[in-house]
Amino acid sequence: MGARICRMFKSKACFKYYWSVMDKIRVGVIGCGGIASGTHVPNYLKLQDVSVVACADIDESRARDFAKRFNIPAYYKDYRDMLDKESLDAVSVCTPNVAHKDPSIAAMKAGAHVLVEKPMAASLKDAIEMWETSKKTNRVLIVGFQTRFSPSIVLLRDIVASGELGSIYYARALHLRRWGIPPSPTFIDVKLSGGGALLDIGCYAVDTAMYVLGFPEPKTVTGITYAKFGRNRKYAEIGCWGSKWKPEEFQVEDMAVGFVKFENGLSMVVETSWASYINTSGIFNLVLLGDEGGAQMDPLEIYKGLELEELKKRAYGPLNLAAKPIDHLPSIDIYYMRIANFIESVKLGKPLFSSADEGIKVQAILDAIYKSASLNREVEVEKPWKS
Repeated sequence: MGARICRMFKSKACFKYYWSVMDKIRVGVIGCGGIASGTHVPNYLKLQDVSVVACADIDESRARDFAKRFNIPAYYKDYRDMLDKESLDAVSVCTPNVAHKDPSIAAMKAGAHVLVEKPMAASLKDAIEMWETSKKTNRVLIVGFQTRFSPSIVLLRDIVASGELGSIYYARALHLRRWGIPPSPTFIDVKLSGGGALLDIGCYAVDTAMYVLGFPEPKTVTGITYAKFGRNRKYAEIGCWGSKWKPEEFQVEDMAVGFVKFENGLSMVVETSWASYINTSGIFNLVLLGDEGGAQMDPLEIYKGLELEELKKRAYGPLNLAAKPIDHLPSIDIYYMRIANFIESVKLGKPLFSSADEGIKVQAILDAIYKSASLNREVEVEKPWKS
């Protein structure tokens, strides 16, 4: 209630006073599946200044069980009823990709700040509506890229910003699985997911690269998508994570590749897959090449050549190619950090990480990869932030 009073007066000082002396931040959850129960609510409950007061799910029995499990006072079948009846300061949107837009917009219009699960939306069109609503309502909208809090990613970003690698001219962003096709319709039915591996885990690769590189302006994209395993009956009958699927119902890609050109001359390759014959169970990495050095994220290493005079002496001899590993990185619970920073963003009335302004650029690149793959040609990246 106090938060709404502060919003009436549009006073940051009022917000600061309210959150420091009044009652807890009231949180609602939309979508009561595994993401909400595994990474959202347990971390809200660790914060003393937060109270999860309501949840909603189109499956009322699931909402009821969820509320009982976490001692949440109220549950709803329709999130609109929850937003209408509860005075919420913040909302976690944990619905399938295609259902990110409507509850996020409704929550912001109801006066709540929003943490929406990745990807920001199922399409750039939906993301634009969410982004514009955030601006019109002056509500915080954060996209849940918890990877931003990984120590190796944070440190690599600092290394790039320091200029130690010189001018970065090439990047390779990877999120590949050997075998990990999620069998649920919310992933393989395009009407529910909006896309496949690119939208599900490729978004992490793109967001990580953009964050580390300081969000350069994308220019053009060439993309291609594959469905080599999901539509193959012998693999569908093997299944994944204890479940099988029907190959004829697999409507999305299980691998995507994109080539992105940026306004500053940088180029980036994006590779992502749910299934591919790589030599390990999975890869999540970012490789950078600069004119003063190179680096990779996992394991975090820097590659520096010899000084120029030494290079001249050894022009035809062996070079010291040993990597400079960076050890002793702290262990961080990135899911807890995501929730804690979202709540701090709510208190301050401004995003501290993964803002909608950044999310819209990530979504634009993802959309362009899909568009290029569909048209079989290079496409320009749509830039709503410049219009």
